[in-house]
Amino acid sequence: MKNIFRKIVEGLINGIVFLIPTEKQKAKFLSFVSSAVMKNQNKVEYDPNYKMFWLKSDGSHLFMVKKPYFYFSKKNLYRGIRRVACKHYMPKEGDVIVDVGAGIGTETLFFNEHIKESGKIYSIEASKSSHQKLEEMCAKNNIKNSENLHLAITDSNQEVWIEETDNYQVDSLNQMAKGVKVDGVTLDHLITTKNIKKIDFLKANIEGSELPMIDGMRNAIKITKNIAVSCHDFLFEDNRQIKEKMTRFLEANNFDVQFNTSGNQILDSWIYGSKK
Repeated sequence: MKNIFRKIVEGLINGIVFLIPTEKQKAKFLSFVSSAVMKNQNKVEYDPNYKMFWLKSDGSHLFMVKKPYFYFSKKNLYRGIRRVACKHYMPKEGDVIVDVGAGIGTETLFFNEHIKESGKIYSIEASKSSHQKLEEMCAKNNIKNSENLHLAITDSNQEVWIEETDNYQVDSLNQMAKGVKVDGVTLDHLITTKNIKKIDFLKANIEGSELPMIDGMRNAIKITKNIAVSCHDFLFEDNRQIKEKMTRFLEANNFDVQFNTSGNQILDSWIYGSKK
């Protein structure tokens, strides 16, 4: 019943937003609605440079969206991160985090608050547009310990291409010159060039490139203590067995492996490992 009521309210609000003539007026209206409904210091800001909307909560810029909405909060965002990427490991002060597939920075703010000034984040994103939004998010929140790298993590150091879509969460890499060119590197190359001596937490969400990542991290896995990977078998029809191969790889490198069994396809795609 609660979800039905929420959908009705969302439909009414979206209908009103559609009738509001300017983006700034839409943002002002949704700021009022979001603060009232979510009972947080929420605000929606229009960014004319990107022609997108910032969602702000409790003084933080969470991320940018093309279509603004009111049902958001920093609290809900963080709850989702704890439920998924950080279900089995919570970053702590001083940690070194490698975030492969950082996207628009959905987890970066969360990581930054947990590792504090003594920690370090390597936020890696192949999509140029998503990387730009990641950079803007870090600038808006004055995040200084995240090194945002416009790179693709793969099995060799070579140029690859990424097909960008309106939904950054399904952008995929290829070697067939389809899309936008980006430099590809291995994780082993990254830890050498950046002089990374330890990885307390490695998060990877890279839309089907999990197996090439494995082939390029024979040394990186040795300095990794905790890992969370979304295995995108559901994107393909050719039975790639990404999750099974990832499990064998982690177990062969002395990790205890855990899974989700929720019945939700996306949530259950995640696999977690902690070094024994």
